[in-house]
Amino acid sequence: MIKEILTDYINFIRAFEALLKDKYKSDKNPCSFSSTFFDRKGIIDGIDYYFHGSGCTAEKDGVKYEYDIRVNEIKFSQWKFSELIRTHPDYQKLNYSDEYIDYELYQLINKGILGWEIVESTAETNFGCVFKLYRVIEESFFV
Repeated sequence: MIKEILTDYINFIRAFEALLKDKYKSDKNPCSFSSTFFDRKGIIDGIDYYFHGSGCTAEKDGVKYEYDIRVNEIKFSQWKFSELIRTHPDYQKLNYSDEYIDYELYQLINKGILGWEIVESTAETNFGCVFKLYRVIEESFFV
């Protein structure tokens, strides 16, 4: 079921981005031009959105889609993905534990569909911890 939830997640993100690209007549990813052509916070087609740093929070009908993006690659933490599950009326009934979600996402890494990105503290970003992000490397698997 995690694969189906991840497919929903990716398809929503890409459809949301397509709405913004169409409205603002740009073929670039919205994260790269959000501060130039439109407000970083707004509503489009019933989707409340807020761009922050390298990511976005989009919410439709109470369901949250949190993600980061670089160039055109979707990245997310286990927490961000779990927010979709926690706020989606059908998925929240599954009562998945964090450990189960991590395990299932790891299986997609083994299949070459997802990959790791490790974000560590540096001199420029001294946040004192290591973040483990998933990144979508084989998007055609979900379409």
